[in-house]
Amino acid sequence: MIGQEKKLFVRPSVRPPKCFNEISPFKTSVLEIHGLFLRLQDFRGAVAKASQQIGKPVIEDRILNQILYYLPQLYELNRDLLRELEERMAHWNDNQRIADIFVKKGPYLKMYSTYIKEFDKNVALLDEQCRKNPVFAGVVKEFEMSPRCASLALKHYLLKPVQRIPQYRLLLTDYLKNLIEDSTDYRDTQAALIVVIEVANHANDIMKQGDNFQKLMQIQYSLNGHPEIVQPGRVFLKEGTLMKLSRKVMQPRLFFLFNDGLLYTTPVQSGMYKLNNMLSLAGMKVSKPTQEAYQNELNIESVERSFILSASSATERDAWLEAISKAINDYTKKRITFSASKSEEADPVEVESDTPLGSKAPIWIPDPRATMCMVCTCEFTVTWRRHHCRACGKIVCQACSSNKHSLEYLKNQPARVCDHCFRELQKNDNQSSPKVVSPTSKSPSSALSSVLHSIPSGRKQKKIPAALKEVSASTEDSSMSGYLYRSKGNKKQWKHLWFVIKNKVLYTYAASEDVAALESQPLLGFSVKDERSDHNPQFQLYHKNTLFYIFKADEPHTAQR
Repeated sequence: MIGQEKKLFVRPSVRPPKCFNEISPFKTSVLEIHGLFLRLQDFRGAVAKASQQIGKPVIEDRILNQILYYLPQLYELNRDLLRELEERMAHWNDNQRIADIFVKKGPYLKMYSTYIKEFDKNVALLDEQCRKNPVFAGVVKEFEMSPRCASLALKHYLLKPVQRIPQYRLLLTDYLKNLIEDSTDYRDTQAALIVVIEVANHANDIMKQGDNFQKLMQIQYSLNGHPEIVQPGRVFLKEGTLMKLSRKVMQPRLFFLFNDGLLYTTPVQSGMYKLNNMLSLAGMKVSKPTQEAYQNELNIESVERSFILSASSATERDAWLEAISKAINDYTKKRITFSASKSEEADPVEVESDTPLGSKAPIWIPDPRATMCMVCTCEFTVTWRRHHCRACGKIVCQACSSNKHSLEYLKNQPARVCDHCFRELQKNDNQSSPKVVSPTSKSPSSALSSVLHSIPSGRKQKKIPAALKEVSASTEDSSMSGYLYRSKGNKKQWKHLWFVIKNKVLYTYAASEDVAALESQPLLGFSVKDERSDHNPQFQLYHKNTLFYIFKADEPHTAQR
């Protein structure tokens, strides 16, 4: 090969045109890839030699063939390409063209796409075999340390074909710049460049998919138990740590968003995570709370689980909201297209706007956000505990949640529900399968509910005026709502309370999800005095020049509003 190379560069009798110098890099590039394939053939020989020494195969032929997948075909392609380039350069004065070779080889260049498509998987297979098979790992290490391999890793040589198509594109682009438009090779170079660009773009798309495959493999490896994260058609979109709100505390969870689901995990050790759940995007809804006090939060509603997330800032919250919303929309459109393509006569799939009660997991109201039963308004105490309705997620007392009903999202298993949901679910049951019920008959659960309602022990039930029940703390059509500290007069005894302004009335609540106010105060006739400073976000409420309340916010912006 060295002797042939010297012969090729003997100065011809007629001085070649300037662009002849631009052809040499083509030959050098093909020589590199030719040498690459020879080294990989040497590696195959090294594996065969080791197998003979130990008297059994070091690695199965099918696995080795997969690692070196499509390299024999690419070797044949580059051997032919090298031969034709050498011949053309040797007789340059007779035929000053080179791009026609690439035009002719264009269809075969697409073999690179096939190689690139399998590249990540084959490199992962090489790593896996080196971990599981010490003898094979020894052969690889010995080969990489040999002078023939120039002390480079085997992966380095496997990567070379991936880099070849972009190199051809650059060479053809430079070659075209050195041609005049009436050159015999100008049009062929343009055509060859189009072919190579098409293959390069296809390869880039595949490489992106390869990056996605590597990311999916990385996620799968980092999860204890190795669940099947890698799925056909699954694409990784976004990851990040968000705080997941449980009944009482915020807990950090690492979330992974895919084009078909939302995965959340719990860190257990460095780089490893425990799988909590993989939620399908089918039927999922994502929204942000209407109250400004929870501006960093995000509501996730899915069939399997629903919960509240909190980001570190409103900007991060909006980024997740946008990403999940787009993923849901794309997933829904894909399902509609798939369903429509299955049958031309089929009606388009419609996204349900109102899902039936019990068909989707509700978001549980966090315990600290309600101080009273959201059905009967009785206060919770040490003995009169909170319960969650499994149908609507509201916080209710024992007496208002003594019934159980089968719920679809729980695979029709019976679960605790509040009295309101129980009646609604029974109504749905009767509409789907009407039953004749005696007017005087009572179900055992209804009888139990009546008994519990009559139990006085531990239950603080007080008469609340109807005016305080007209507006709930979580009403969506208020002028303003949020937490403030309040003090009466000059006592400076601060209470952390939730306030709502609606129809020029100030309602005061103990918590943000209470259904009855502690008090209501019409604001007409009152005045506000600004006492705010950078370190003291306070303001005062006066009535007829008499100090009524002092308010203090957590930060100046809230006080300003």
